[in-house]
Amino acid sequence: MTIKHSLNLRNLLILFCIAMLVLIGLKGIDINRKIAWVDEAGRYYKQNDLLHAEEWYHKAAGNKSIHYKENLIAERLQELEPITAMKLALSQLDQRVERTGSRQDFTGFLQVYSELQSTQNKYMSTGDRFAAYYPQISASYGISDHITRYFQTFKVLFYSQLEDQLSKGVSNEAAIAKWNLLDVPDEFYGSSDGKNKQLTAKFKDFDEKLMSKLGGEGKFSELLDLSQSLMEEYQRRKLKTPWVKSKTEELARIILKKDVDGEQLAYYAHHAKTYEAYVSSAGIKSNLLKEIDRQIQNWLKSAQRKIKNNDYEGAIAIYEALSSYKDTSEEVRKAKLVWTAHDPLRLLQQADLTKNFNHVSGGGNRFGGSAYAIGSDDGNIIYFARMNDDESTQMAISHDFPANISIREISIEKSLSTKTVPVILVEGDSASRNTLYAAYEVHGDSMSPLFYFDADGYTVQSDQSLLVTNPEGVGEEKSTSSQNAIYMRQGNSYQFVGFQKDYKDIAVNDLLGYSNEKVRFTCYVVYGGEGDALAQMGNSYVKLRGNFLFNEGMDVTVIGQFSQFEDVYPGGNPIGELVSVPVVDVETME
Repeated sequence: MTIKHSLNLRNLLILFCIAMLVLIGLKGIDINRKIAWVDEAGRYYKQNDLLHAEEWYHKAAGNKSIHYKENLIAERLQELEPITAMKLALSQLDQRVERTGSRQDFTGFLQVYSELQSTQNKYMSTGDRFAAYYPQISASYGISDHITRYFQTFKVLFYSQLEDQLSKGVSNEAAIAKWNLLDVPDEFYGSSDGKNKQLTAKFKDFDEKLMSKLGGEGKFSELLDLSQSLMEEYQRRKLKTPWVKSKTEELARIILKKDVDGEQLAYYAHHAKTYEAYVSSAGIKSNLLKEIDRQIQNWLKSAQRKIKNNDYEGAIAIYEALSSYKDTSEEVRKAKLVWTAHDPLRLLQQADLTKNFNHVSGGGNRFGGSAYAIGSDDGNIIYFARMNDDESTQMAISHDFPANISIREISIEKSLSTKTVPVILVEGDSASRNTLYAAYEVHGDSMSPLFYFDADGYTVQSDQSLLVTNPEGVGEEKSTSSQNAIYMRQGNSYQFVGFQKDYKDIAVNDLLGYSNEKVRFTCYVVYGGEGDALAQMGNSYVKLRGNFLFNEGMDVTVIGQFSQFEDVYPGGNPIGELVSVPVVDVETME
């Protein structure tokens, strides 16, 4: 061994000895600490300062440097366990207060607040010697201050959300903010009365501004819907909010006055009817209803004066404009009869004074002339007469309508007519359907057939196509779930192009997403039968129910509607597992 190696070994031994001395010293310090801590805990215990005694006994228990009065420490800690439990519970609650409060989790925060109250009741209601320590422990964590601070923060947040929502209009966020403010406990408003005063003033200001915004934008229905919703929500929470009804009536009166001032009778009638329905649905009283009735009566009297002055079109316009408020169909019919007797027949007789004209009607200042008349003669020839501005008469005639069919009515088809090109609609008796419909388009002195079909009815759609109900001779050789046929204009006439679907095509696995809707899908019949069957739907079944024979082991396409579930035993074996399956009432099976 060299001298160098000998010196290195000696140095290592010296360092090892120094380290051991340090460890022994630290061990001694810990031993002294534990002894001192036990003594300190005992001193507090004798002074009946159990809060500090528990703290020092816990510190001593955590010091494992020496076994010193371990039984005493364990005994005292067991005795003081209620204090330990209070500290643990309040510490955890305080952490949750900070977490939910900082994350603006109001629901979670209310839960923590409720648990804090339960914890307080639990420990303060025992009446033992430890109950007095609860307020000290709570104060040491500052949990009451934290609760107060976050409730105030939440109040500011919800007030801010209400202000922000005014620019956006009606929304769930605004309602949530309002009801959250109600959920803030009374003491954080100062008192129950203080809370009521603050929130009543705030809600009134917000509601009135929001309703005024809707009223100013002309959103009358939305205004009334909001008003009724607010009254229901407030009533559910047992809050008295008279401003909702009074503000709604005020705004409704303003909107109705604008309709009157602008001579917008149709808007007035619609608004008035909507308001009347709102009052009835909300179960409230309103003086505005009397004002509405007086205004409607004034307009009805005005229409009567127009009829006396031979302004039939003006009178009919009033009746039709008010029809959304009350049924004025009889008034319209009478006005048209008076008008028909006043002028159109004379216009048609310029074609032939010897003819007997039927179904005569007409009007003024339409289709490029100062007056027009339509009608038919005893041979079912259709006439259109127009008086030009120079008082000359232009006549168009059609011989296309069958002479052996009784005509019920001849009218102008308004939805298909233009300012210069009228379309005449002839409705006649039908042996197979409700009505025979024939239409003729007038160009100058000529009249060309536009459509001709027997049907139970039809409507003109927005794209100028016809939606015809159950037309004769169209698609009758095929089974279809729809009686509505589509006719499109092709060239100078309308032609059948197909049927309107009244169902949705879906995959059987998507059935549950289409409750109470008519759908069509294909499925495999697992268990067949007469009147009902079980078909495969993913990993389960769907029950098919209807007046059909469902053959087991076959794919079938059905049209029907699902609206309920039923518990069944697949295969009919009551020993098997009971399964809840959707039930489809089958209308058609392909």
